[in-house]
Amino acid sequence: MSHRTPSEPLRFLCECHVNERRLTAFNAHGTDEALRWFKATLMMVAISMDDEPYREARHWIEHGQAEAARELSGGKSHTLTLKQRTTQATWTVTPMPHLPATQQADTSM
Repeated sequence: MSHRTPSEPLRFLCECHVNERRLTAFNAHGTDEALRWFKATLMMVAISMDDEPYREARHWIEHGQAEAARELSGGKSHTLTLKQRTTQATWTVTPMPHLPATQQADTSM
């Protein structure tokens, strides 16, 4: 008997919080788009941080993306937190479940 891997969610909620306040959010369509958002916002914030959190951000860009892609493709969330003195910046990408077509309909008035 073979086991099917759940298909990748079509959408991901991407968020960046600084000191628990949401700085930005984005709805990504697919893993690649979510990771592009993650890299871009990560470097926009990390560039203004001290050397150590900046190095952590560069390490994620150079070595952490493969693990993030595996987690997201497997339906799991991915989070990275950088800390500098009293500042904490957290990036999270969360899969959003695929809704049946009847639930995707626009309900705005």
